[in-house]
Amino acid sequence: MLYILWLFTALMALAMAYAIAYARKASSQLQRFIVYLLLSMMNSMLIGPLFYYMFKISIVRAAEVSAFAMMIEVIPFLGKFLSDVMNERSGSKTFLYIYTGIFVILDEIIMSLDFNLISGLQNSLNLYSVIYSLSSYWFVFPMAFEMFLSAFLLRKDINKFMIIVFSVQAAVMLLMPVIFSGFWVPVSIYLSGAIMTGFFIYMFEHLYRKQSISSSSGRYIIWLLTGYSLMMGSIFLWQYNGSLILISISMIIYMSIYLNGILRYSFNDKKFFWIANRRWSLIYMIMVFVSEFFMGATFDAQYYGATPFISSMNLAAVSGTFYNIMASSLYDFIAFFGITALSTWFLIMMGIEMGSLVVFRLKSAHPENRIRLILMLCAYAIYSVLIPSFIIPNNSKIPFIGWSMGIGSGGPVAPDLIIPIVLTYVISGLLSFFFGSRQMCSVFCTAPVMYQGTFYDSMKKFNRSGKISKSITLSNRSGKLIYRIISLMVYSSIGMAAVISFLDSIHVTSLYIYGTDPEYMLYIFYFGVLWYLVFITMPVLGSYACINTGYCHWGNFNRFISRFGFFRLKVKDPSACLTCKTKDCATACPVGNHEMPGSFIKNGYYKDSRCIGIGDCLEACPNDNIFFYDVRQYLRKKITKNENLDATK
Repeated sequence: MLYILWLFTALMALAMAYAIAYARKASSQLQRFIVYLLLSMMNSMLIGPLFYYMFKISIVRAAEVSAFAMMIEVIPFLGKFLSDVMNERSGSKTFLYIYTGIFVILDEIIMSLDFNLISGLQNSLNLYSVIYSLSSYWFVFPMAFEMFLSAFLLRKDINKFMIIVFSVQAAVMLLMPVIFSGFWVPVSIYLSGAIMTGFFIYMFEHLYRKQSISSSSGRYIIWLLTGYSLMMGSIFLWQYNGSLILISISMIIYMSIYLNGILRYSFNDKKFFWIANRRWSLIYMIMVFVSEFFMGATFDAQYYGATPFISSMNLAAVSGTFYNIMASSLYDFIAFFGITALSTWFLIMMGIEMGSLVVFRLKSAHPENRIRLILMLCAYAIYSVLIPSFIIPNNSKIPFIGWSMGIGSGGPVAPDLIIPIVLTYVISGLLSFFFGSRQMCSVFCTAPVMYQGTFYDSMKKFNRSGKISKSITLSNRSGKLIYRIISLMVYSSIGMAAVISFLDSIHVTSLYIYGTDPEYMLYIFYFGVLWYLVFITMPVLGSYACINTGYCHWGNFNRFISRFGFFRLKVKDPSACLTCKTKDCATACPVGNHEMPGSFIKNGYYKDSRCIGIGDCLEACPNDNIFFYDVRQYLRKKITKNENLDATK
């Protein structure tokens, strides 16, 4: 029996795929009627068995139900077809598209219900049966196959980029973890995540190289990311409580997005430059992050177990007065968001994705900058992931989070941790003094991996194209005021939280935020929540807003020390800067150090706390005139000078 069902499933999927492709291409009334007829026939054919199992009727009665359904569904369209032909009207294809989309999904739902009843997976028909049918392989497999095949049939009408998009969308649907149990669950979660990560890398690089995208492709990408976010979020909830309701809803939405796109969008219409479209880029950044966030959450839930992962967050009970409900809800949001965004598997996934974009940039990078980029990737892998998550795991109070960003990042300010905290600042401060704050803001921090890949580096063009980003990036009067206010607020909050944390640790006070240390809670907020909000709003705030807004206390500290150290940018010939017409160094800087040309001409060097040695200015200089200067060049110069003195004696 199962072989017959699978054969029928394959034939149905094949017919549906051809119906979808034919509906998109249909230009005459006859072609449209054929689509109506085909979908109505399949629907009526499936309704009979459903009534047979629902009402325990005879096979003859079931056949009569199918015939009656066929008549009810086809006759109105036959009348419309004859009327349009007689009056020589073509009409809009909107109704055809809506009808096709609804009936494709409806037919698949009914087929899944029928086959679940026939194969014995379900014994009765109720609301749970419908929900279960939407997450069973009788629904998932044919829908995924229809997506693959219809995209293949329309390959000549759709550009290559969208064919890849549709194929990935179909593959992700095929790998739904709920359709089987056992080993399929982890395999499908990790494999679908790997496919989506690879797809994000491809999409980022495609946008970077093309710089433009068709309007319909741009709309579809946003809708696809929305659907994928819903799907990943529903899978995460299923991992935690076993509910299939949201998964079923997300499956319908996911398939509706596909059908709407492949039927209605041309994908070859007018293109727009995404780097000049702030609104699209902002929505794109937000939806990519939401997709990645829930994908990372599903990885963590699968690896650690959903219940242990959620329990580690120490979430507060949402109950009591209105104030308590609002306060506990805010705390839970920050804790869940921050801990997930700082979790091992999320950082691994982001590292692979963003790191790949950095690797693509290595070939064209300046030799010294290439070394820094390689060190940056190694630092991310070792310093941000390997050591805190695998080599030196955290204690039971703070699982999933490791020491990384100074005070608060590893837990409370306890007496036993004073020396490690102080040493962290001393060691990092010395490195910044000798090599500049680039050692932190361009190597050891996780931010440069995300900012300096091909796609995200190109978004520095937003620095000068918006009122807010221009004010923050170019550090004008209002930008400096924003920097001072935010940095003062950050340092004040960290200082107060540190005092409270220390007093709590020695049992003088007992001031916790729903049982969580206040300093650790601030760390989660600043680096697990606020950092990502700053990052994904790059089209509004500009690139490296973590530096220009002053909210990153760890970067502020290292840049302050760097002001008194050796690091600076120097030029071989200041006169070359004077005659340079483009001043590319200023526009290339993603942080916004636009004063460079004037300082080079006047002093022969540029030194500013906001200069973190990214090196884009070196690569942009048409005269190859700029180079880094730090303690290495200072010592080399001293040694050479001493050797020359010895030689003259």
